[in-house]
Amino acid sequence: MAVMLWLGLWGLDRGTMWRDESVTYQMARRTLPQIRDTLGTVDAVHGLYYLLMHPVLAARPTEVTMRLPSVLAAVAATGLVAALGCRLARPRVGLWAGLLYAATPVVTHYAQEGRSYALVAAGAAWATYLLTGAAGLAPRAAPPDRSAPPGRAAPPGRAAPPDRAAPGPAPTPGPEAASGPAGPVDGTAPPAASAPGSGVAFTPGSGAASRGPAGAAGGTPPGTPSRSAAPACDDVPPVDGDVSACGDVSPAPADVPSGRGDVSPACGDVPGLARAAPALAPGPAPGAGPAPGAGPAPGAGPAAGPGGPAARARAAGWRWAAYGGVVAVTALLHVFAVLLLTAHALTLLLSRAPRRVWWGWGTAAAGAVGAVVPLAALARRQSAQLAWMRPPTLGRLWAMVEEFAGPSALVLAGNLLLIAVALVRPRRGSLTAVALPLVCVPPVLLFVLALYRPCFHERYLLFALAGVPLLAAAGADRLAGAVADRPRVSRAATGLAVTKVARAGVTGAGVAAAGVLAVGGAFAWQLPLHQRERQPMSRQDDLAALAATLGRLTRPGDPVLYDPPKERRIAIAYPRPLAGLRDIALKTPGPASGTLYGIDVGPAELLRRLDGARSAWLIAADEPEAHPAKAATLTGPFRLAYALCLPGVRLERYVRVGPEGPGGVTDDRWRLWSPISAP
Repeated sequence: MAVMLWLGLWGLDRGTMWRDESVTYQMARRTLPQIRDTLGTVDAVHGLYYLLMHPVLAARPTEVTMRLPSVLAAVAATGLVAALGCRLARPRVGLWAGLLYAATPVVTHYAQEGRSYALVAAGAAWATYLLTGAAGLAPRAAPPDRSAPPGRAAPPGRAAPPDRAAPGPAPTPGPEAASGPAGPVDGTAPPAASAPGSGVAFTPGSGAASRGPAGAAGGTPPGTPSRSAAPACDDVPPVDGDVSACGDVSPAPADVPSGRGDVSPACGDVPGLARAAPALAPGPAPGAGPAPGAGPAPGAGPAAGPGGPAARARAAGWRWAAYGGVVAVTALLHVFAVLLLTAHALTLLLSRAPRRVWWGWGTAAAGAVGAVVPLAALARRQSAQLAWMRPPTLGRLWAMVEEFAGPSALVLAGNLLLIAVALVRPRRGSLTAVALPLVCVPPVLLFVLALYRPCFHERYLLFALAGVPLLAAAGADRLAGAVADRPRVSRAATGLAVTKVARAGVTGAGVAAAGVLAVGGAFAWQLPLHQRERQPMSRQDDLAALAATLGRLTRPGDPVLYDPPKERRIAIAYPRPLAGLRDIALKTPGPASGTLYGIDVGPAELLRRLDGARSAWLIAADEPEAHPAKAATLTGPFRLAYALCLPGVRLERYVRVGPEGPGGVTDDRWRLWSPISAP
């Protein structure tokens, strides 16, 4: 997060806005009734963002202030991506994923832009994090501990791994094996019973299985650490090929009675799994029955206590409500963010979520969609704003992949290789099930939709980028594990054992540091791209330069026309250089008319206003689909004298035809100009 904050603040003041930022700047500075009236005609999809930016720009209306919320949102998104990596895999995966996200040039591009896309990305990452918690998608066990060979005690501070049977005959079960633990737990359960020699003792009411080295709990030889208690599934990682996840170790609910409701389960999906070791519970002598009068404590029941079903249901309900609220707010910031729900649906499908999870997610998703439907209906009526877009091609889809995973060829190849490693027999299925749908489903759906109605742009899909660093970090972690782990053969007094241990000199901290250095190298390789993002020409146009050029070339009182009216954004963003010019075609300003750029007069009224003017300036959009109507009006009494092509616009000077002549054409100001040029 600190890295993202530094990258976001580096070069934040580019000295200019581009056209979309100028819209934010003017809309957020209007009054709330004016914002409401304007959203009824245009830009409704950004309405919530303008409302959020209204108090920000009211405090200090500057470019840096306008971009600060995007910087903070990018910082939050970076932290959430790192948190997802930690939750779904391990801490070093989260560290690498967060750094990869921050070092991606397109992330810093939108982190330094006064638009809503960085906030949408942060909201989507937050919603994904809430989904993993509400649906229980996080792995239930840490990676296996390979630091200690079998038969030895685990290092201090680490839980003992599940025991492997040593070679040789198993010890004879003691008398405690047939009678179970020494007594009931809390006086509520009868003694355990198990088959002699089975090695597993079940305690009715606890749901826990006691597993000894070679038999029942009582068969532990003196002087050896006791392993009869069933360890909590969160404390003891499974060893590959030996013991499955805790949900598989627990007996079936139909075979073992459920325990007391006030005993907190060790795993959320296995209620009643006792954390305490049954063999250590006080009770009567071996073979004795339950104490007379023993029974359940008063008030004990399935709904009692903080771990009861009712409490868990309430907690799950609040988690799904938070998830639905975040998704709704994110989609209200930009309507295409609702595609996030499709990615989450595929995540649950790949994770084989139980019915209760689908029910909770469906309820939350329905609420979010219901909140967004009115905005989507209003945005559909304003779809003319996207008339400049064209149907996408596969090349455009690949260009988005390059932006998200690159864009330099070396970094792109490295990220795609790591993603491929993560997808080939993934070791952490939960991370893949979350990240892969996030990065694939929304772009594909929007691409298909854009074939019918053009609306495909990578900024609308910035929220899907979080899946790329997560998958790349998972692939890097898998490669690091393959390199760091080597088989070693060691002889012990009990026989020959083979185990995987970390190679000498290679530690977890060293592997994490190597990954950080690799990300730093990728950032250094793409440093010119980051520097270019902080230049004024990194965006589509440079309104500050256009305003300064007009201010140098015009005289106070000269008439100026904007064709189409949206080119008034130059004067709205930087009014000082153009303060002396007369906007001769303006009929009603934007705030009063409920539009972005105001309403113009008709051709006849325009010619009447130009009567007596010796020259006029025309600022026209330099776009293929633009058909300047005002230029056709001017070509009667005026003729085009000079034109200057700048990024996104054409500055044209018209002079009146007649006895007055083209006044001022020989002025020294025009000597730096080129003759009329085609775009």
